[in-house]
Formats: sequence, structure tokens, C-alpha cells
Amino acid sequence: MSQPEPNSSSRGKSRREGGKQSLYKPSRDERDRSGYGSNYRGKNRQSANVDIAPPTILLKTRANETRSLSPVHQVKTSVSGDNLTKNPFKIPARKDDSENSTPVIMPAPVKLLSEDLAFQDSLHEFLTDNPDFLVVGCVGLQWSGKSTVLSHLAGSNCRTIVKQTVFSIATSNLQMKGLTGTIGLDAYVTEDRVIWLDCQPLLSTAIAEREIVANYSKDVYKENLPKLESSCVGTSMEVQSLQLLSFLYCICHILIVVQDSLGDPNLIRLLQTAEMLKPNLASEDSVADHMPHLVTIYNRAQPSDLVPEMLKKTHRFYKMAFKKSRLQISSEQFSDPLKTDDCANFVSLLDWTSANDQWTSYEETIPHLKVKLLALPRHSFGPAGLTEKSWFSFAIKAWEAVRKSTLMMEYARLLQ
Repeated sequence: MSQPEPNSSSRGKSRREGGKQSLYKPSRDERDRSGYGSNYRGKNRQSANVDIAPPTILLKTRANETRSLSPVHQVKTSVSGDNLTKNPFKIPARKDDSENSTPVIMPAPVKLLSEDLAFQDSLHEFLTDNPDFLVVGCVGLQWSGKSTVLSHLAGSNCRTIVKQTVFSIATSNLQMKGLTGTIGLDAYVTEDRVIWLDCQPLLSTAIAEREIVANYSKDVYKENLPKLESSCVGTSMEVQSLQLLSFLYCICHILIVVQDSLGDPNLIRLLQTAEMLKPNLASEDSVADHMPHLVTIYNRAQPSDLVPEMLKKTHRFYKMAFKKSRLQISSEQFSDPLKTDDCANFVSLLDWTSANDQWTSYEETIPHLKVKLLALPRHSFGPAGLTEKSWFSFAIKAWEAVRKSTLMMEYARLLQ
């Protein structure tokens, strides 16, 4: 059984009897008669509703004093309020192109000139605003090995199989069918900001035949094939090769000429004629008309070609052939072997089958050749401060000037 709760008087009495000190609390009737209860409750009610305000500190700023802002204030002044509401800890990225932006890695070469020699803009997305870049072009006759040499210079391992090289290579199967590996102009940009340009073969009968088939249907081609004069095909090959060479003269710092035979007169005459027909793109901003370094590579050389006496004759021959040329055919970087003034930018690459301990192998020569190419002076072929993207715009104008050149058209009429 629950015991009854003692009343207030009994509780007060028990407290006093227990010897504990307590305050006297009047009874209900006494509070009502004296009005003590209302005042008591009012005081409690007033003290409970009073909030203690925090102290206010007033600081007086001195005259001409700049107050430093905290990082939070700086972020708010540089970022809009909408972006802070969505994500206050993320600063929006800049949308404009920056000079120090990370370049896009190129997985494979892209076309600068298509198979129909139309200018393509796919290379532009891989270019930056970097002014320190190098443009290296490579030309050669059909099946001379130019794409193989350029692929190894661009970074491919010399022992890599054909399918894993940077540029497409004419395999033995393509050569048996009379086809080439490169059509048009391929471009590849490496991480060290070198733009490698692989040109289609010069004076290529395979490309000339491909164009004839493309211009005619198969039935018309078979009917008109006996009527086609060899001079027309030869004219088309030469004019197209001259256009490509003149274009590369305009846009390259270095032009590599790969050949598998020494002193080819047709190739040398083509190089000289292209220089004569090159359009003058010198403007008020540029100092003079640009001409690139010409580096000749003798591919598939034999040990007998590397004899010092033979090398001296070869260097002397190229110096005489381009004596009146404005092409830069000699430099200090390629004068080490002979220590003479008659040295040209000439390199012999030993054939794979002729490698021995006496001569430097092909695999060992490629890295040294690349170092020499990168060490060549980079003469400006445009306005001061030309970047990769502005070079691309310059290349568009150069190709238009070559295609619309009156000298090129008049020379084509003379060949017919």
C-alpha cells in the first residue's frame, strides 16, 4: 500500500526537526493575505525573461589604415554568390585558355593535310600557347624509309614492330601492291613540344595512279588508260611534290630529306625548284623570309659509305649542289666527324644487315641524331613571340599561298 503524501506543514516540520537549515516558507493563506506570493512570482518571472547580452567591443580605426582581409573575405570577393551557395569550398575553374595549361597528350598522329591535300584543323586541339616549340618535317622518295626514321626520332623504339610505330610504315605487303604508307601530311606532337610532320612520298607513281583512279570511274579509267600520256602523270606528280616542299619550307624549322641512294639528281633538282617557287610570306612583322635547316640522311648505308674519304666527297657534293641556295645546309652540330668547313648537315644510317662492332649501329645513331636536331638554332619564320597556335594559323595562310601561287601555275603550264 502506498503511504499518503505528507502535507507542506509536516514537510517543513520534519526539516526543522532534522536539524537542517532551511528558509522559512509562508503558507498559502499567509501569502494570499500579505500579497507576498504575487511579488514573489513576479520577481521570478522577470529574472527568467532577462537575457544577458554579450559585451560589445568598439574599435576605432585609425586614419589611412588599410584593414587586411581574411581568406574568407578574399574568396567572397572573387567568386559570385551563386557559386558560393552551391559549393562554398570550390572556386570555379577558368574557362579561358592559359599559357601554362596542361597540353593534351596525342595518342596517334593526325592529318594536317588530308589525302586530297585539304587543310585539316584536327591538330589545333593538341597545340598550346607555348612559344618554345620546334617543327621538324620529313620528305623522301617512295619506300626510302622516311616514315621509319621519323617514327624512331619521334620516340618509337627501334626494335618495335611495324604496327606499333608512331607513323604508318609501308610494309612489304604494301610495297608488293605498289602502295605507300603515308598519304597527305601527318602531324604528331611529343611531350617535349616537337611537332613532327611526315609527308607523303615525293614523285610517287602510286599516289599519281590513285589520283587518276579517283578522278575517273573504273570503267572510264580502263578506257582512257592507253590514251593517258606519261607526261601528264609526271607533271601531276612533280607539281604536287613541289607544292608540298614549298609548304614545308614555309612552316618548318628543320626539313629532313631521307634517301636510300647518294646524289639522286631528280631529288636535288626538286629541292632546288621548290625553293625557287616558294611564296614569300615575309611581312612587316618578320625580319626576312624564312628558310629551314636542310638535313640529309642517307638511309641503308653500307660500311664502305662510312669511310672518311667517302664522307668527305659526299659532304663536298652537297655543299656544291646547294651553293647558291638560301637553305641552311651546314651547322656546327654536324661538323664533328671531319672537323672541316666543307661539312653539310649529312648523316649516314647504317643498314641493319651491315651492323658490326667497327661502325655505329642504326639503333645507336638515332639518339645522337635527335640530340643534334634539337640543338640546331631555331630561326623565327614569323612575328616575334609566335606560339604553337599562332603557328597553326600561319600554316593555314602558307598553304593557301602555295595553292594559289601564280609562279606554281605558270611552272605547271611549262611542264605540259
